[in-house]
Amino acid sequence: MFLIAVGEAVAYVLSGMYGSVGQLGVGNAILIIVQLCFAGIIVICLDELLQKGYGLGSGISLFTATNICESIIWKAFSPSTINSGRGAGSEGAVIALFHLLITRSDKVRALHEAFYRQNLPNVTNLLSTVLIFLIEGVWSQKVAQTSDQVARETILLNTTRC
Repeated sequence: MFLIAVGEAVAYVLSGMYGSVGQLGVGNAILIIVQLCFAGIIVICLDELLQKGYGLGSGISLFTATNICESIIWKAFSPSTINSGRGAGSEGAVIALFHLLITRSDKVRALHEAFYRQNLPNVTNLLSTVLIFLIEGVWSQKVAQTSDQVARETILLNTTRC
């Protein structure tokens, strides 16, 4: 699994998909390879989970879930800087939170701005997404336990009738 991810990552970088290695520099090329390796391993693990029956549907669900996860991570940790009218700030909600807390003298106002930024990812959006994931995880676990219990009771009833 790891060798496949490394092989694909090296092939992408050496083929010039992100620019020539001379333009990127060796350090950046290595960082891109490491990032692609981790992403490849995550996708392979998600595929194995779907093959074992966790989740709904086929491989299309894998790509949908991967796209959603990528969007959440990017909106939370994006280092891109943007000008929001109050000076340069980070696009990512978590990075913006720390940036605002470090650069602003009024910490309460900095927290308010980080939690309620308009037209940008904010900490409230991120926390609500995490809450939904937790609720869904607990709910699906309870459903799985209930279905296992029903299956055991059905088997027990069928064996006692014989």
